[in-house]
Amino acid sequence: MVFSHPSQPVLVGFFLGLSLFTLLRNRVRLPTSVRVYLPYLWLFFLAFTLADLVEIKLWIWALAALSFLALREYFTLVDLRIQDRWGILAAYLTIPFMYYFLSSGWYGMFIISIPVWAFLAVPFAVALGRESKGAVFSVGVIDLGVFLLVYCIGHIGYLASYSTWMAVYLVSGVAICDLLAVVLKSRDKTPLRATLIQILIPGPLLAALGFALVPWSGIPVVHSLILGFMIPALVAMGAFTMDCLETDMGIDRNALKAGRGAVLNSMKSFLFTAPVVFHYLRYYLEAF
Repeated sequence: MVFSHPSQPVLVGFFLGLSLFTLLRNRVRLPTSVRVYLPYLWLFFLAFTLADLVEIKLWIWALAALSFLALREYFTLVDLRIQDRWGILAAYLTIPFMYYFLSSGWYGMFIISIPVWAFLAVPFAVALGRESKGAVFSVGVIDLGVFLLVYCIGHIGYLASYSTWMAVYLVSGVAICDLLAVVLKSRDKTPLRATLIQILIPGPLLAALGFALVPWSGIPVVHSLILGFMIPALVAMGAFTMDCLETDMGIDRNALKAGRGAVLNSMKSFLFTAPVVFHYLRYYLEAF
């Protein structure tokens, strides 16, 4: 394999190491949430590695597959009516719709694809079911799923389309926060204190990681420091919000499995972090 950039061997080496660890995860004594988390983290790094090595933008559809898995799991857990099938179909169609604009680099259409077009299409599709009772609830449930699990995750893909290492920094930072959260929650049973520690402790680690990746990510040192302390707070907000929604959906975080919360629990830390970090970088660096 011929590498065209010094960062590529590092990314490939990390991806191969993560692949091996993911394959052996069931043979290592790990918390359930970590074992469930690893395949989805691996999928992110598969996409980033392909983005750095392959010109064809097939890697974007790996992220589209992740959005599909998350949205499908979400729909199996929420209480929707049989009449909402057209709304559900419209929600699934937002995935190729939005990711097409992402792959083509059409930022203007990407940014309004869900908040404008999809949010208008879903209520119309729900109305096609010709059942008024419960329609408002169904529209809210479907639109929420599309926004969180398609639109928010899509921001990671758009960030990677500009700079693979910016996306690597984002996903690695979130993974560090999630790993520390698992360790700290097992040692500190006070929710408020545990949350504060989970926000404060990862900051220096993420700032150091951002500093180390500056030559490849292109993020200036000052912004790497700011993001190092911003990301843990956003991760905590996303996790807190999704924990509330997961409880309502009946997800048992001690018995996660495919179709019963595995994807949602693994993605929850990205839902606030991805769009906020993306727009922070776009605004302050004017790189895009």
